Amino acid sequence: MNLYSFRRLISKYSSNVNVIVSKGDGSWNEDGEYVPGDVVPEVRECAVIPFDMKTVAQLGGAVTQSDRQIYSLTPFKHGDEIEHQGMKYKIDTSINFTPFADFYRYVAKGVSSFD
Repeated sequence: MNLYSFRRLISKYSSNVNVIVSKGDGSWNEDGEYVPGDVVPEVRECAVIPFDMKTVAQLGGAVTQSDRQIYSLTPFKHGDEIEHQGMKYKIDTSINFTPFADFYRYVAKGVSSFD
């Protein structure tokens, strides 16, 4: 049983994001190069919130202006990539609040366009 319900609050500030989900493991081709598994995009609803300047300064480089806080009612896996408002992010750090509440919190690192 959850002590606190944030479902309505998270739903209020949520938007649709594209999640790049890897289906299946990759394999090695004849040339010895790794070929990643199939990638399937999913649409999920979550709140994507930027870090404020004070938090960025206090954390001393652990997060930047291009990183985002993700609040979701459904879990993500470490390394999942999401697309939101034309930017790509990779799920980096997670905090599971489900023993106390009904949501998951993540830090998503901004992914460079050159990666």
